[in-house]
Amino acid sequence: MTRTIAFANQKGGVGKTTTTVNIARAAITDHGLKVLVIDADPQGNATKVLAPDHQGSLERSLATVLDKAKSTPISEAIVASEWDGLDVVPAGSDDLADAAQSLVTMKAGRESRLKKAIAEIEDRYDLVLIDCPPSLDQLPINAFTAADGLVVVAELGQFALDGLDRLLDTIEIIQEYTNADLKIVAAIINDAQQTKRMEHWRSELASILEQLPEPVPLLDPPVQRATFIAEAQESGKGLDEWGTPKASVLHQTYVQYLTTILTSLKAEES
Repeated sequence: MTRTIAFANQKGGVGKTTTTVNIARAAITDHGLKVLVIDADPQGNATKVLAPDHQGSLERSLATVLDKAKSTPISEAIVASEWDGLDVVPAGSDDLADAAQSLVTMKAGRESRLKKAIAEIEDRYDLVLIDCPPSLDQLPINAFTAADGLVVVAELGQFALDGLDRLLDTIEIIQEYTNADLKIVAAIINDAQQTKRMEHWRSELASILEQLPEPVPLLDPPVQRATFIAEAQESGKGLDEWGTPKASVLHQTYVQYLTTILTSLKAEES
């Protein structure tokens, strides 16, 4: 059974792409899953990391899949990544932002175009991961409508948590109108530091998540600030390939995260 997971936060720079990429790496290396990453962010950072030869405006991309005038089958937009067992649907750069605007003028079915597209190829993959943009427009709405589970990716601090209510409100609307089965399966903290201030904001985030109708687990340990994370990502290597003990430990943390996420989804299905 294919499971689709979206990684979201309307705030930029919180590590959604880093989380998506490293969860994908954990899925293919330790879980033995066939994975598709859908880059739903016009910035195209997941594409830059996983399929660097397919950046920018393309004849076939997520942009042309969602564009109501082009409606490319998603199977034609899929490209192989740099890693065995992992494929990518490239974003399409600014074309994806234009496609999102075209969805605004659609009268019916605009929220479900990505869900319909994924249904065409879901028998080819065990896991579909969607890297969402830092917004709450038609791109994340399509991702939330298509997803079985949603992972909130966050950093700690006043500004980072201020907008969380908007994201949670949007998810509630999606659950009511377009995807009643959507479940927030986890929250992951990036760029954490061991300070009293960070511990305060961690407690604030945990409190918000615990007060939801279905409490959301805050996964431990948080991802600590480390330069090697970006260095490995920019080089196209998985943390398990980086060759340092700290990178290997962090890779296993992502393996643990994915195990928890998949277990949560299985529990919901049963």
